[in-house]
Amino acid sequence: MKLNSLILLAVVFTLFSFSGSKSKLNGTWKLVSQDLVRNGKSKVAILDEANGGQLKTWSDEYFMFVGSSFQGNQLQHSFGGGTYDLKKNVYSEKIQYHSVASFRGREVQQLLEIKGDTLYQIFPFGGIENYDKNNCNIEKYIRVD
Repeated sequence: MKLNSLILLAVVFTLFSFSGSKSKLNGTWKLVSQDLVRNGKSKVAILDEANGGQLKTWSDEYFMFVGSSFQGNQLQHSFGGGTYDLKKNVYSEKIQYHSVASFRGREVQQLLEIKGDTLYQIFPFGGIENYDKNNCNIEKYIRVD
């Protein structure tokens, strides 16, 4: 009887642990800054209503985003979505919909960190295994729901 109880407890713990990582991500997040790091030098762009911005939403299986940014004096709108997978801090998304046709069908792998109500998506160059902190893009989001 004790062995069955331990097995049941282990199964329940595993199920809640698995769903916990995604449910922690679930919800809507607002992009507040982008840090472009090149050769160890950082250039941070603060995003707000005047400078453009983006909202990104996750459910257990899907993500979507909508936003705008200025390119020169022209306001550009962007949107997209698809499916994703999250294993520890390795985040992979398969883009099914995008305002730019050439992005459709792409698979993108990033590092993802959540610290309280702040989420960081890090785009390493050269792949996750060759992550160079001196050359990457870091998007900072805050939870809005």
